[in-house]
Formats: sequence, C-alpha cells, structure tokens
Amino acid sequence: MAGEEVNNVTVSQGIRMLFSLMTPNESSFATVQEVPKYVNQATPYFFGLIFLEFVLGGLKKDGPRIKINDYITSLSAGMMSRLPQLMMRSLELSVYIYVWNNFRLLELPWDSAWTWWLTFLGVDMGYYWFHRFAHGCATFFL
Repeated sequence: MAGEEVNNVTVSQGIRMLFSLMTPNESSFATVQEVPKYVNQATPYFFGLIFLEFVLGGLKKDGPRIKINDYITSLSAGMMSRLPQLMMRSLELSVYIYVWNNFRLLELPWDSAWTWWLTFLGVDMGYYWFHRFAHGCATFFL
C-alpha cells in the first residue's frame, strides 16, 4: 500500500531519531523509496519531551517556570537555524543524484561490509588529501 506509512518505531528508536543516533542497520536502505519519514516518526517523541518539560516545570516550586511564549520562540529559532543547512543539503543531494545518474563508473553492493570499509577508507583518504592541499594553498597565499 503505497499511500500508507507503517510506523514500527520503538521508543528507543524514536528518541534516538531526535539526536541522529540511528545505527547503520536502521538507516541503510537499497532504494530511496524504502527510507522512512524520520521526521514524521520522531515528531511525537519531540512533542512528548516538550510536554514532559512543561509538566516538570509546573511541578517545580521554586525558580522560574517556562512560559508558552518561550517554547514558541525556541521552536521558531530552532526551525530558522536549520534552514541554511536544509538548503545546503538539498543542493548537495541534487548534485549527488546528478553525478550518480550520469557519471558513476561502477555500482557497489550497498549491504556489503567491503563496500562500507572501502568507502570509509576512500572518504578518509579524500579528507587527508583535501587537508594536505589546504595547507599548501594557505602557504601559497601567505
């Protein structure tokens, strides 16, 4: 059923989704269509934590209590702080999909341990050379 979304999320997974702490087995998929809607699944846990904070703040006898306008301000600031990252991720993903569709040389099996180890080493080597060239450019411009 393409229109329905099955929400088989444990409490542990729901809370870990809030902090991007999903394991590779929980967050690796063969196709884009298999990727769950993490935001939709984590939202109840997010609001549950807000409600818990509100209740605990109400039980607190001394000290400042958190007001609704503080919640709204915090949520708005949090959403606004994510917009630049959302735009950059959208650009990155668009470029990645374009390069993948038009210029890939081979396709490695996504569920193979060899693929994960080779890509880990490849990314690490790429970072090393980028870092090394960055030092060379910094020296060049001085």
